[in-house]
Amino acid sequence: MEFPHELKELFPNEIIEVRGNAEDLTVILTGETSVKNFAEVLKKRFKDLNDTYTLYLRNENQEGFLEVILE
Repeated sequence: MEFPHELKELFPNEIIEVRGNAEDLTVILTGETSVKNFAEVLKKRFKDLNDTYTLYLRNENQEGFLEVILE
């Protein structure tokens, strides 16, 4: 899976922007999207991956990032 492209396609109403490389991504979420809830959705949907991915999630209306590791 190519996270930068497919993540935005899979979650068009939650994600504004995805940037970074294949292993470390910054994901900017819409103001209506809960960072913690979205992190749980990602962990459930992308369990048992062949590679490890680190995502830094941020809501467009809040400061700071939540680090999420998908394995």
